[in-house]
Amino acid sequence: MDEPSTTAETGEARPGTAAWWLARENEPARQRRRRSLTIEGILDASMALLDARGAAALTMRNVAEELGCTQASLYRHVRNREELVTLLVDRAISVASAAPPEDADWAEKAAWSAHRFRAHLRRHPGVASLLRGTERLGPNSLAGMNYALGLFIGAGLSPKLAAAAASSLATFVIGSVHFNLGVDARDPAEKRHRRRLYRSRDAEAVPLLVQHADALAELGSDDEFEVGLTALLAGFRVLIENSDGTRD
Repeated sequence: MDEPSTTAETGEARPGTAAWWLARENEPARQRRRRSLTIEGILDASMALLDARGAAALTMRNVAEELGCTQASLYRHVRNREELVTLLVDRAISVASAAPPEDADWAEKAAWSAHRFRAHLRRHPGVASLLRGTERLGPNSLAGMNYALGLFIGAGLSPKLAAAAASSLATFVIGSVHFNLGVDARDPAEKRHRRRLYRSRDAEAVPLLVQHADALAELGSDDEFEVGLTALLAGFRVLIENSDGTRD
């Protein structure tokens, strides 16, 4: 079931929704008694906390302690943890907006951005755990969306199909990282344990797992990602070949 766009308690727009971003842009500047405390500083401290201790430790109290300020000071910049997460996620997404090699075609540029975004999320698994893959409406997210639209519209897709292609690619990258959080299939010990697990299963119930235990144990998340990305790009090529880019 879709989440409501407003909170039940206050009736205010839920952080991350289009209404929330619009309201945030139009609201008067909040009073800030502590001049050294900025949104960027808060987000830097939040990212450091996230990297060191994980998403469960990302609380307003812990962020305030990391910054050496009071929670009251923090609340003058962000009202609650949900707002903090929304702003943090938007900044994390901006990494995919960096310019790829100019001589690359649309598919190479899309693959370059996908690899870059995935690598960033794997370096910061705490951020990956916060991404829901739906509300990409902040300024950095919209800049990335605009870039992706230009990429796919330029390749021949209609604006609607281009938006769908961009969204499906982002969802695939986020999902691939989510699926492998906390699991390192490249670890030799993990490979040995998987091989042992597959071989020990009932050969009548799951014969292919037992038969191909060695090959399956060698399959890592990088292999899975490359196969999925190649398949997505191949599907986009078919869409482009069969698309009338003038239609919505």
